[in-house]
Amino acid sequence: MSVERGRRSVATIGAFDGVHLGHQYLVGLVRERARARGAEALVVTFEPPPMKVLHPDRFMGRLCTPEQKTASLLAAGADRVRVIPFTPETAALSPEEFMTRLSEEDGLEHLLVGADFALGRNRAGDAVRLAEIGHDLGYTLEIVQRVNLGDDTLSSTAIRKAIADGDAERARRLMGRPFRITGEVVHGKKLGREIGFPTANIEPPADLVALADGIYAAHAWLADDAAPRPAITYIGKRPTVNTGPRVVETHLLDFDGDLYGQWIAVDLLERIRPDAQFPSLEALIERMKVDEAAAREILAREG
Repeated sequence: MSVERGRRSVATIGAFDGVHLGHQYLVGLVRERARARGAEALVVTFEPPPMKVLHPDRFMGRLCTPEQKTASLLAAGADRVRVIPFTPETAALSPEEFMTRLSEEDGLEHLLVGADFALGRNRAGDAVRLAEIGHDLGYTLEIVQRVNLGDDTLSSTAIRKAIADGDAERARRLMGRPFRITGEVVHGKKLGREIGFPTANIEPPADLVALADGIYAAHAWLADDAAPRPAITYIGKRPTVNTGPRVVETHLLDFDGDLYGQWIAVDLLERIRPDAQFPSLEALIERMKVDEAAAREILAREG
């Protein structure tokens, strides 16, 4: 395929799972360089994540859905996001083959990558090789050094660890926004309604990063909301009532309505406490009242 008539691009390439602050910084540079050249700011990414295909035993789960990733990359400054299906055949391409296709199809003029970036079969396309290929294909290469946030490393791995540890605040700090769970509200055991805390139950994407059990202050969004709704989210197996599989349940504060079948997004702001088993249903209800008060205090700070 030849380049679309008149198309010229400045690009970056990567998995961009979570589109954290480091990714956003990189995309902002791409936009800046593209505007200086009068070119398109292009982000090239892959689905599914390469780690899931190449090393499924080491894949720790994704930080966002493909749709969330594309939306976040566009919000960070990309004019276009090109999603390339990642298959064993894609992984087998040499750096020369991959970059030739990208150059021909997208009019690549300038490429920005991180210092430790590599692509192609056996990761042969490191910065040195990509610069050599660029000399032949007519694009220039710019190396962008990793950025940190204070003492924190801006990386998808660090965010996964924060989420696994229940540290929603750290995950939000590194991502530049709260970690989000989305899904359709499904029927549950309806125990929450019986004890005065009706919940919207969702089934997160199967390959989402593992979530730490516990009670979280949260923001909830319904499909047409212009502002978040205050909420409290529970993740766990409900050990006090022993109702079986792990669940994600969100109680919308000061809300009364039927949410079944609706789409909902839940932003985890801060974990109030880990999951726990209580000696009775009455003890659980009393603790839930304490948790709700704590959530309201956190949400009040959020404005």
